[in-house]
Order: sequence, then structure tokens, then C-alpha cells
Amino acid sequence: MVEFLNKDAAYAAIVKIVDKANSKLVLISPYIRIPDDLLQRLKYKDKQGIKTVVVCREKEPGKDLASEVRSDLKELRNLELLFDDDLHAKCFYNEKQMVITSLNLLESSQRKNREMGVLLSSEEDSSVFNEALKEAEYIIDGAKKDSPLKSFANRVLKKTDSAIDLPAQNTSMKVKSSSRTKQKGYCIRCGKNKTYDLDAPYCPDCYRVWNKFKDPNYKEEFCHCCGTHDQPTTMNKPLCNSCYNKSLRK
Repeated sequence: MVEFLNKDAAYAAIVKIVDKANSKLVLISPYIRIPDDLLQRLKYKDKQGIKTVVVCREKEPGKDLASEVRSDLKELRNLELLFDDDLHAKCFYNEKQMVITSLNLLESSQRKNREMGVLLSSEEDSSVFNEALKEAEYIIDGAKKDSPLKSFANRVLKKTDSAIDLPAQNTSMKVKSSSRTKQKGYCIRCGKNKTYDLDAPYCPDCYRVWNKFKDPNYKEEFCHCCGTHDQPTTMNKPLCNSCYNKSLRK
């Protein structure tokens, strides 16, 4: 049965949806600045392997909203970040429950604004839930994917203002004082030798497979720089921690 939610109940229901997610979690909100308590819960679910899909606005006049979202969510390895600057809907759901609300995922909205919403159950409200799910999936399908290199570079730039040079005309990641693109690299999936290129850390065969799903946070086996497989890498971060730290010192 559809349940009405006031502001406090809507936020509490969103927290519960995060806590009860078993395989997938979707957060759709034009503006996002996640409260610390909820962010810790998202990190906990991420460690359990739960995939989180976030859809929000990327920009508004004078503001780069994406950089704030990336800053909040930078530790989530199973994140898919999507942008839609026409987004106005707010919807939060897991496999079994969904909150549709006027509440943006902002601490200020929770604290100051007058908000309301409804809670749907996939079992008790299956017809409405499925209709809402179709619309949410339509929003997700039409949203723009976050650039893996922008996301990776953003995390690097927060640690150093001088180590990385990102030309305005493209998103190619270049490490200063080093001819990275001419060095030997490794495919992060199969480990085969290839040219070092942070734009393309896969060999052609493995890229064709990855490109079917295009998950920038899918865990791979090898470091693109040194070829070791001591820790997982991703398209989002194709370097092991050692090579990543070395790149900051260049």
C-alpha cells in the first residue's frame, strides 16, 4: 500500500532503502550533497559489492555540480555516475522499495525545506512501482555517463595542483615531465603488452568486451603501468596504488 511521507519520514525511508539494498541502489536527484551519515552507509554497502547508480545535474550557471558529487562519492568503487542537466525528478530505490519525493539529496533540504513524498513497495504496489521503475530507467538511459578520465583526474587534482595537466580541448590525461604515451603499458584485463595510454587501458579484444557494458568501476586484474595484479584496477583508476602515488611525485 502506498505510504505518504513527510520530510523526516522521506529522508528516513531513503536511509532504509540504502540499508536494505541487496544488489543495486539508485539515487536520482538534481542536486546532491550527501549528509555524512548517509555517505558512510553508502560506503558500507559499496564494500559489500552493491552497485550504486547516481543521476544528477552536472552543471548550472556558475557551478560545476559534478565536481562536488565526485568529491563526495570518490571512494565508491561500484559507482555509476550519470548526468542530466534537465533533471527535476527525485527518486530513490532498491530492489523492493522506492521513494518518490520533492526532497533533493541535500542536507540543507532535509534541514530547512518543506518536503513530502510517497513510499512504494514492489510487492504491495507492484503496478505503480513498475510504472515508476520504467520512468526511472528511462531517465537513467537518457543520462550522460561520467567520463572515467575526468573522474580519475578529479581525484588526482585534489591531491596536487601541479602533477597533472588536462588540456581544455580534450580529456587526455598527461603526467608532466614524462612521455607516458610512449611507454609500454599493460591491458588491465588480460595483462598483455600495449602502449601506455590512460585513455585506453584495454587491448582491442578486451575493450570490445568491456564496451558492451561500459562500467567504469568494473574491477580488473592488472595495473596499466607496471602490470602487477596485487590489487584490482578499473577503467576509472587503471593504476595500482604504487604507480598512482609515483605519478603524483612526477
